[in-house]
Amino acid sequence: MKKVILSLIIVSILLAGGYSLYYFQIRKTKKEDLKTFSDLKNLEANIKNDYFKTLSPKDLDPKSFIKLFTEKYNKDSKLNFVTMIGDFPKNWVKPNDIQYLISIMRSKEKCCGYMNIFSSTISNDNGEVGGFAIIFLNSYISKTKIIMGLNCNPKTDKESVRKIEKWYQNTANKN
Repeated sequence: MKKVILSLIIVSILLAGGYSLYYFQIRKTKKEDLKTFSDLKNLEANIKNDYFKTLSPKDLDPKSFIKLFTEKYNKDSKLNFVTMIGDFPKNWVKPNDIQYLISIMRSKEKCCGYMNIFSSTISNDNGEVGGFAIIFLNSYISKTKIIMGLNCNPKTDKESVRKIEKWYQNTANKN
């Protein structure tokens, strides 16, 4: 008799647990899953949903990446970073992003740093808009994948700006 009662209790617990997981999964899949956050309104709308989706570089383009990192920067906070998961896609920077990145690559405007969700180190440094633009442009020029590691707080570098300007002038002269 005890075995039957114990078996019924275990079955009812399993059924209740299964229903709970099923219910939460259905609610989660009803949320809008945006492929690209081309503007921060879409990004904020997704974040305000009942569940939080960790951002991935795949969700952004270079312009929305820069915009997110500048808008989230708080000069009064010592911890200025945006946490992301996943790698940057190959050929993430597109030809139509180049003009925008060239226009901001000299910027020393402070912004949040990049932090991979798996980083065990919290940096209290901040990045610069021009530093991220330089990383993105160098990736485009060399046709390599962007690798920022676990933490990245790039700064604007005059030598890199000079090299990119030279590349840009040579490219413009060929066309």
